[in-house]
Amino acid sequence: MTTPSAHGRPIFMRHWLRDPIGIGALLPSTPSVARALAAQMQLGRTGPILELGAGTGTITSGLIAGGAAPERLILVESKPELVDHLRAHYPGTRAICGDATRIDAVLGEIGVTQLATVISTLPIKWFDLEAQRATVMPCMKRLGPGGYFVQITNAPTSPIDYRRLRINAARVDAVWFHFLPVQVWRYWLD
Repeated sequence: MTTPSAHGRPIFMRHWLRDPIGIGALLPSTPSVARALAAQMQLGRTGPILELGAGTGTITSGLIAGGAAPERLILVESKPELVDHLRAHYPGTRAICGDATRIDAVLGEIGVTQLATVISTLPIKWFDLEAQRATVMPCMKRLGPGGYFVQITNAPTSPIDYRRLRINAARVDAVWFHFLPVQVWRYWLD
């Protein structure tokens, strides 16, 4: 496995120049952000770990370093060039080209009925409520009570409208030594 920052930066920059809001970040996530997200994994739960917005794989590297077996990771990315990059650099994972707002169909097509944890770097704060609902709630259904949907944001408040989605939320971590401070939020059902 090669370092995603070394090989993925040109791909990231091309996509950022085309669609900065769609990418949702000024720079790829740092290893410190990846470690913060990996610390939220629930490895003792049954099912795969879903990464939404896998990009160039910086977070994927952190999840693997944090103890997730590559075979347990499902990486969902909407940009085909990034999916090809993920497949080349993270053998053993399931890298899927798909739209996170269609995650119910994506997971249904591959027969996933249960998830251990969801790790998301999507620019979800820019999604309208229905797009947030279409992304988050199918994951919650597969996580069940106590399973975590983990989301990062540069916003000072929750990027997901958890009150209107009727789910629980808490800010659980922050990475201050990043280009912009990154907040880590956890969402769950009772």
